[in-house]
Amino acid sequence: MPRKIGLISLSPVADDPRVRRQGDAFASAGWDVVAVGIAGATSVSPQWHVDEAAPALNWSVTSRVRRLRSGPQEGARLRGMLNRFWADFAYLFDLQASRLSTRAALRAYWDQNFRYHALYEAASRHRPDVWLANDWNVLPIAQRLAKEQGVPFLYDSHELAFDEYGEKWVWRLLYRPLVVALEKRGIRGAAFVTCVSEGIAECLRRQYGLERLPLVVRNTPAYQTMPFRETGEQINVLYHGVVSPGRGLEECIRSVALWRPEFRLIIRGPASDSYERELRQLALAMAVSERVSIVPPVPMPSLIAAAHSADVGLFALPASSRHNTFVLPNKFFEYAMAGLALCVSDLPEMARLVKRYDLGLLISDVSADAIATQINALDRGLIDCYKRRALAAARQLSWEEESKKLLAHCAALVTGRS
Repeated sequence: MPRKIGLISLSPVADDPRVRRQGDAFASAGWDVVAVGIAGATSVSPQWHVDEAAPALNWSVTSRVRRLRSGPQEGARLRGMLNRFWADFAYLFDLQASRLSTRAALRAYWDQNFRYHALYEAASRHRPDVWLANDWNVLPIAQRLAKEQGVPFLYDSHELAFDEYGEKWVWRLLYRPLVVALEKRGIRGAAFVTCVSEGIAECLRRQYGLERLPLVVRNTPAYQTMPFRETGEQINVLYHGVVSPGRGLEECIRSVALWRPEFRLIIRGPASDSYERELRQLALAMAVSERVSIVPPVPMPSLIAAAHSADVGLFALPASSRHNTFVLPNKFFEYAMAGLALCVSDLPEMARLVKRYDLGLLISDVSADAIATQINALDRGLIDCYKRRALAAARQLSWEEESKKLLAHCAALVTGRS
């Protein structure tokens, strides 16, 4: 009977590169795979089973469960207002009490978002040999299921959850205690822990006093054979990924005014209407709107093929937190797989690989001048040289190679239990 793994993620599974790669790797290795996520995916579903738990709505972090139980329809309007006030007060109290009480942290967690309950209910219908929690926000779900079903669970922290929004004082004050409490509770009970970079592994070990260093499983894509494409008269510089504040996109747009005329900037990815308007207005104000294209995302399986039409992969991320400092994102490896020259922030994890494989140039700081300096240091000949090196490195920087570690650890875990 084949081994079975259950993946849990607070995301539309078909659109989530890391979860989808995990499922593909286990399925290819002969495991039965079930993934539980939220609805709303735009990509074609994978070959393995996906259970969609709830609509992919962006609810604010408030006590939604309690509000639904005690709305104004149950009594006078004043009573309803008082109930909502008390619910929010109790939730905020539990957030702060998370510093001292795991019980308070769990109350705050389950009251935070109705989708957690929906994910748990959907996942509880399945009985895998091991559960894998993708990110801190589903760790309590996997831990609860593992205890109830008598199976182990794994924790893929991805990045640094306890420092994800470290540059925002409100987040540090209100929500960081909850993240730390839940992650500390879960990480010590996990059969093993994975993350995306060596720097993050070391931070997790120090933060939670772990005896073993987490296993590094990088965000590499499945290998695709891409032909070398010579750089043309117009040089396209691509950013792809989530289009949101904090990713240096404003400075990238400002820098375009300083680029040589043959360069164009393409920003591709999901963005809110308001933020996209902000970026377009900035491009207009900088008189570069004709050189900056903001385009919709493409389905995840088409991402690398779409990137292949560009020449340079750009990621100017500020080192505003440890989370950012040790980042090693999907896009880094996707740019390389697509055969692009890289121009990325001089942050330790990305810089190590850029230098090791000679993939491109490093940006000293996230300012318009620094970004423009490195873009202007590229000419067509140098870009083509980096493109060839990226294509040569792509086979090593592939999910086929990277996933071997994850599969071996999971197989040993399940075999040991048997």
